[in-house]
Amino acid sequence: MQDYDNTLKYLSDKLPHHYVDLIFEEFKGDTALLDRELPSTNRESDCLIKVGDTTKHTEFILHLEFQSSYDANMPHRMLSYYARILDKYKFPIYPVVIYLYPDRPGLDIPDSYVSSIYEEDILLFKYKILKAWEIEPNRIIDSNLYGLFPILPLVKHGKTDDMDHLAECFDLIQNLDIEDNELKADIYFSTGILAGLRYSKEIIRNFMKVEILEKSEIYQDVLNKGMKKGMEESIIQILSRRFGDVSPGLADVIYHAKNKSKLHKLIDLALSSNNLAEFEKNMQNT
Repeated sequence: MQDYDNTLKYLSDKLPHHYVDLIFEEFKGDTALLDRELPSTNRESDCLIKVGDTTKHTEFILHLEFQSSYDANMPHRMLSYYARILDKYKFPIYPVVIYLYPDRPGLDIPDSYVSSIYEEDILLFKYKILKAWEIEPNRIIDSNLYGLFPILPLVKHGKTDDMDHLAECFDLIQNLDIEDNELKADIYFSTGILAGLRYSKEIIRNFMKVEILEKSEIYQDVLNKGMKKGMEESIIQILSRRFGDVSPGLADVIYHAKNKSKLHKLIDLALSSNNLAEFEKNMQNT
């Protein structure tokens, strides 16, 4: 079979117009060869779950992509993912994009990729759209889907006060009846991060308790990545997430603290301080 393929590859390279005419009879126009080698990608999908539905006796792959903002290229991306997932697993796929925040209110978000040539539909690819801001919170809470609790700050709610709504979200997590404290801390930290799409840092930091954050694997991973970028950047990142913007003057002082031992102490101080003023005051004694 490979010989047949190679023969046709050779001839189509030499006489491309003939092959276009085979598909589009009496074609008139220009042709140009393109590089046959298609790009590969190391880009991972956000989530792939093999689903076996025993009630409907069906199996498929659930493909989830999480979007914090609108992406005009999403239809193309989803089609690309679909083809690569199908090629790897040879299994039916149910693709879904979950939009977390309406950064462009009123915009019609596409849920398909359509390719047409000469008014003939060549390909119609569809995927499901789920908007977090249209989800009823009880859909998550009543079923105790605590893995989805971090999106609760972004779903529909009847509260007029943001502080009240966030307080309910964080209280719900702190009162979770699960034995895995690390998982609970991960859910807690993730809630604070996702809440940042809708609420200000000033509001969120009222609920971010260091003693809980320190148990979170995700939080520790963020810190470790910050370490790789530089301990100074890590300290500024911690302060910024906990207390809001760090002044250029304070950032400059931190960047000039080149002693590694002192930087480790500043990280501990950034985690334990109650506010920026306390951090700056105690920093002088390190």
